[in-house]
Amino acid sequence: MFLATSMVLGSTSLSSAQDGDTSAFRDIAVGKDYRLRVAAALALGRSKSQGARPALEKALKDPHPAVRASAAAALGALGNPAAVPALKAALHLEPAAGRKRPIAAAIERLSKSSAKARFLVSLGKFENRSGVKDAMIGSLLKQQTRNRVAQFADIEVVADGTDVAAQGKSRKLPAFTLDGSVTQLNRRQGSDGIGFSARVEYVIREMPSQTLKGSMTGSAQAVAEARRASGRRELAQLQTDAVAGAIESALQRAPLALEAASGSSVVPSGR
Repeated sequence: MFLATSMVLGSTSLSSAQDGDTSAFRDIAVGKDYRLRVAAALALGRSKSQGARPALEKALKDPHPAVRASAAAALGALGNPAAVPALKAALHLEPAAGRKRPIAAAIERLSKSSAKARFLVSLGKFENRSGVKDAMIGSLLKQQTRNRVAQFADIEVVADGTDVAAQGKSRKLPAFTLDGSVTQLNRRQGSDGIGFSARVEYVIREMPSQTLKGSMTGSAQAVAEARRASGRRELAQLQTDAVAGAIESALQRAPLALEAASGSSVVPSGR
């Protein structure tokens, strides 16, 4: 079952939020003042931004100890157990005992989060089947899916390349692979404004058998006043928001879908 989400969005505030995330990514990578890099790390930890974990993991090797400590704290705040290997490597390399504490605290926090997991999920094939020629749509779908699923305390999303079946066997947890696709992405214009409607579909496969266990479908639309969405950037943001809304619509019941998939043959997609 899915919930069709309708959003009326103002392009100014959305663009401003996007600019903030972009600034943090830039500052943590190339900021000359360590205090700027510290602020950027903490901002990324609060933001749940796409790509925040890789950027923060890289910052664990920053030459300034305050940046390394802030990156570790931010990874703990993100709550993704996939960061534990990078944190353990940083803990081993950190020279001073006193500077190891924030890294160890982040590892402990994420390990506790991982212990709550009831399901292990790997991200499989993600593609754009909407007919819209945009190379970024497939990667956007995968990134936002990872971010959304990672917010569920009982689902652990394993890192790309991880053998989820082996992990599930060793930890005695059900293991699944999630494939996703954008099936529709249409531009629309009416009396309520201009925007996009999107539809996404997910398939749940049990691992290692690859058995189809269920599917999830969601749709959403993002609309703004025509006078506020006349530029390419504003339209691109509306397109992104429509896809993000469809992802939220499809995944809001993901724990229930995985629970059903753990104990049944095939879970039909809700309509």
